[in-house]
Amino acid sequence: MKYLRYFLYVAWHWGLDLAIFIVKHEIRGEKKYGISTIGLDNLSETISKEDRAHVSTYEPVNYYTSGWLFDQLQSTDTTFLDVGCGRGRVLVIAAAYGFKNIIGIDFSQKLCDEATLAFKTRYPDRSVTITCADARQYNIPDTVGVIFLFNPFDAIVMSEFIQKVDESLTRKNRPLKVLYANPQCKELWLDAGFKETASFVKKRYLKGCVLEKTI
Repeated sequence: MKYLRYFLYVAWHWGLDLAIFIVKHEIRGEKKYGISTIGLDNLSETISKEDRAHVSTYEPVNYYTSGWLFDQLQSTDTTFLDVGCGRGRVLVIAAAYGFKNIIGIDFSQKLCDEATLAFKTRYPDRSVTITCADARQYNIPDTVGVIFLFNPFDAIVMSEFIQKVDESLTRKNRPLKVLYANPQCKELWLDAGFKETASFVKKRYLKGCVLEKTI
């Protein structure tokens, strides 16, 4: 039933062809990674009305896009940060790709709890740090080398988050990659000195890019 509901949601908004493509990958991905993270959440009961004005309705990044973005990485020997981690799909994928140090943050405590459960169910012996936090105030650890974003918030919050990224890079100058799904605020990152090193468009609506800042 959950796949049918999601299929109808995608088909209504973006068409039948994309719905078939996405749900096919959803079924494969949930089975491959051993998780159940499909579904939507409007966050109305978990975050304030003021914060909801700046964030998107929660839905997990589709498996095609996440797979394409992770496949652009050459090394996982760094700390991985998922901003807007939701139910933990990307955190589990990061672990499967070999990341040892994994962090997720989200506005919603409810989603953070679900992410913790999903990760610990799949990887009971692996450590993960999942924090309910406002990205505008979150101090990014200086060990972070990869950041994942799935259009988590609007340009106002994104600008402030980029400032936090710059603060971390000022404290410790290092290479940093941003895996950005549905990159609606990409220009803000380019204006901040990041360079786009890879990108894709699939079936018109699925988009992603890799942004990098090197030493």
